[in-house]
Amino acid sequence: MKMDLSPVRGCRDFLPEEKIRRDWIVAALKRAFEAYGFNPLETPALENMEILGSKYAGGAEILKETYKLTDQGKRELGLRYDLTVPLCRVVASNSRMAMPFKRYQIAAVWRDGPVKLGRYREFVQCDVDTIGVAGMQADAEMAAVAFDAFNALGLKAEMRVNNRKLLNALLERQGVPKSKEAEIILAIDKIEKVGEQAVLEELQERGLDAKTAVAVLKEFKELDALDNEKLLKRVDGLEGATELKEFLVFAKAMGVPAQFVKLQASLARGLSYYTGTVFEVFAKDGQIKSSLAAGGRYDELVGSFAGRGKIPAVGISFGLDVIGEALKAVANEAKKSVATVLVAPISDSNLAKALAVAAAFRDAGVNALVDFNGRSPSKNIEWANKQGIPFVAFVGDEEAKLGKVNLKDLATGREELLDAKEAAKKMRAVAGKADDCRK
Repeated sequence: MKMDLSPVRGCRDFLPEEKIRRDWIVAALKRAFEAYGFNPLETPALENMEILGSKYAGGAEILKETYKLTDQGKRELGLRYDLTVPLCRVVASNSRMAMPFKRYQIAAVWRDGPVKLGRYREFVQCDVDTIGVAGMQADAEMAAVAFDAFNALGLKAEMRVNNRKLLNALLERQGVPKSKEAEIILAIDKIEKVGEQAVLEELQERGLDAKTAVAVLKEFKELDALDNEKLLKRVDGLEGATELKEFLVFAKAMGVPAQFVKLQASLARGLSYYTGTVFEVFAKDGQIKSSLAAGGRYDELVGSFAGRGKIPAVGISFGLDVIGEALKAVANEAKKSVATVLVAPISDSNLAKALAVAAAFRDAGVNALVDFNGRSPSKNIEWANKQGIPFVAFVGDEEAKLGKVNLKDLATGREELLDAKEAAKKMRAVAGKADDCRK
């Protein structure tokens, strides 16, 4: 019987060219996170189901997609479905932790949900969170981090922002009972995913009469069509509006361009723990329609775990997988090798010298590999080109005698006789400019 060798549905293998792109994205995100003083944190993939299933955590919608298991000690465990709940557990269990606590974590999470382009069952989240700051400066900093990150990645993006307090106030103004607000928010969050008609039907299924459902959708449609200034005027005086104004002021002060942030009154975010600002980032170009990053303020979650009342918290999560898909949609052919140079001995008698040359390149900070298969010069050039390796350094009898290499730049076709130090300097200059996984 033939074995099925494909990965589990919703999970993927990453061959070198894809893994190189992913590592490049992670490196760019880390630089953006650390520039704002966020420190790294690591937590286990497994959590107790008591934590994941807590009433303070992700809510019933996300628990449907949680992978559950029982260990040999009959303990009920689950794979983490996000990095926020583990963060809250860590903060709640460390009562002496200095505040504010700013952390980032880049790790896999799992959700047993629908599979589509840019959405998988095992995926990597790249989270930044600030615990212990109640003001909108912390929320606006998330916009600044996002702008810097996507700018570094070369992706044109837009952050859509709302406030759950404002959303609740708008629903209350339309006569939606407070007891139904959470359910109605879940429906409103699907407007862009399933369309107005489907949401209209769901609003009625969740208990709104037809007149109220139509009025709710009409107001959100009108508000979403307004620019930031007009929307704020329209909702002036409602709870959450002042926080949105402050968010925009602080974001501008941090250098975030006005066109990067779009206020969207219908933006809800599905998770039940959000209490204030919510945001999602979308690519302006390409075929990826899912959000590239998302998050918001959750002032009650950490304190609920800790049993200490409200502890202010805000964060944003970047989806590594969906960002990779977005880059792939707008990029040229990906890099297939991390090597900058292929060191090619002309004959077996030159192999020892080639190994020494490669070691000298590595000592000088240049990634080098050696041809161990005795290919001809033309075959080595062909192979390096296919792998995206920009240089080939040939080592023959004459080069060995002179203590040099014949360095060929595959982009220009130019060859130069250089010693290892000179060759390394040249390659570092060229590779530094070309080390971009969008190309």
